[in-house]
Amino acid sequence: MEKNKLTKILHLNIPKDRRLLFMSDIHGDIKLFKEALEKANFNPRDYLFIIGDMIEKGNPTDNLAMLKYVLELNKQENVFFMAGNCDEVFRFILPPLDKKRFIYYATELKKSVITDMALELSYPVSKDMDIENYIKVIEEHYPEFFKFVDELPDVIFINDDLVLVHGGIMDIHNIPSNSLEVLKFDRFLELSPVQPRIMIVGHNPTRNYRSDVPCVNPIFDFKKNIICLDGGNNVIKGGQINVVSLNNLSDMGFSYFAIDHYPKYIVKEDVNYEQPKNQFSIRFGRNEVEILAKDLDFYLIRPKGKTEELWVHEEFIIEAEGKHYCYEGSNTFINLKKGEEISVIKRAKPYSLIKHNGIVGLIESKYIHEDEL
Repeated sequence: MEKNKLTKILHLNIPKDRRLLFMSDIHGDIKLFKEALEKANFNPRDYLFIIGDMIEKGNPTDNLAMLKYVLELNKQENVFFMAGNCDEVFRFILPPLDKKRFIYYATELKKSVITDMALELSYPVSKDMDIENYIKVIEEHYPEFFKFVDELPDVIFINDDLVLVHGGIMDIHNIPSNSLEVLKFDRFLELSPVQPRIMIVGHNPTRNYRSDVPCVNPIFDFKKNIICLDGGNNVIKGGQINVVSLNNLSDMGFSYFAIDHYPKYIVKEDVNYEQPKNQFSIRFGRNEVEILAKDLDFYLIRPKGKTEELWVHEEFIIEAEGKHYCYEGSNTFINLKKGEEISVIKRAKPYSLIKHNGIVGLIESKYIHEDEL
């Protein structure tokens, strides 16, 4: 089945008095997505835009459930789904086929709609599976998925006010013809010039744009006219779905709320820490580090080429070929007031990884009382 990889552009003219909702990077989290819609009081007068990465990285069966739910929502005239690089499993991973990448998705990554479909069809998945036959089977059983993804817009222009794209576009007057170029742009906010219209993007978790305090809230950079949505849901520790709302296109006043799946806890006492002179955060990825010490579940580490030290949970450290690597971490200890709510990301000893107002950091676990969890 030949796939269309050309960039698809959609121009919309929307009434100025309607509310617009924007989300991205749901990553198969159908439960949280439904909760976000409910919390936003989404209704037929609103316009809803999901700016890519609806699927992939979700728990088993969730990616497929999300895709089926999306197809139902897509029947509404006020709902617009857009392509993201992860949704492109139907255009770039399946034929024309990269077999090595397919096997990685199916047998190692696993949290993919590829394995969800195999599970629903009771089709055995292995490194020596008959890939061509499997693809033939799913094309016969799920033609609506291929058609839906193949027709998703890659870029949406809303009136003369907004541009929506999953990864980013350097020059809206010279949009790349290959869709993958606008769907996967890892450092777009850093590299982009000032945009002539407000551009709303996803793809790169917002905490990756900060090297001091890890924050997963949306970034509103109105100097560059860019809004970054991706809260890292189902990708990074402390990830969330960010819901950005625009009450109408006349006043262009943006607001947001965030929602995550971590257990909540109300702090029972003030928590105060003296902050380091240089707050430092390891961006999500494979970062080489030096191990300095161990305390119960935590390692004290120093990233290669840095002077800063930080405590990270042992599950964030891997060893390969005699070197140690850390996937994320921060030296931020969060100060809290009695009665404030936190999300408990990882309960451990002597520290716990938490999130407060979108900022991910540590507190001593003694402040999280057993009877309150």
